[in-house]
Amino acid sequence: MDEKRREQLSRLLSLMLRHKPERFYLDMDLHGYASKEDVLEGVRQKFDDATEAEILDIVEGPEKRRFELTEGRIRARYGHSFAIDLGLETADPPEFLYYATVPAQVQAIATGGIRPGDRQHVHLSLTSEIAADVARSRTDTPVVFCIKATEAAQAGIEFYDRHPVMLTRGIPAEFIEPMQDGSSGSASLYGRRKRSAFHRK
Repeated sequence: MDEKRREQLSRLLSLMLRHKPERFYLDMDLHGYASKEDVLEGVRQKFDDATEAEILDIVEGPEKRRFELTEGRIRARYGHSFAIDLGLETADPPEFLYYATVPAQVQAIATGGIRPGDRQHVHLSLTSEIAADVARSRTDTPVVFCIKATEAAQAGIEFYDRHPVMLTRGIPAEFIEPMQDGSSGSASLYGRRKRSAFHRK
């Protein structure tokens, strides 16, 4: 399977399992799992020559671990835009985590913190390079923030390990520091931040 097809199938699986299961008639349980057979049938609505081997290669591949297979059922491991019980357990984060975004969002983050938007959780990266790479799907000039994760955890913010990302329900601005412009590596300062209005639920 070439990289273009892998990316197309992976994006389709993300749409099916993270955002629009009803569009593909998936019978999904409360934990986000759908049967392997139903997932393959859904994929074949768009790619009628898709094979089970291709789907399993993506699901079980080591690249980004977006999906998982358990007892013949498949689900996305994170990134859902609808309520799912992922069975997450809290985990101790590393001292620092990283988040990157488009330049237009910098001021909102500086004053209001990082929120999950239309997803259940904020996705944080283990390195600044990974964070910048993720954001480059939306901008050529990602702005990277350093998250003082240990301090946030000590203040009561919960983190969940879904390697290669860590999840949280939001990060208040006082735990966020601007780090660099992903295109140039130069430091970016955005003025004094106000205390976040974000409150954990």
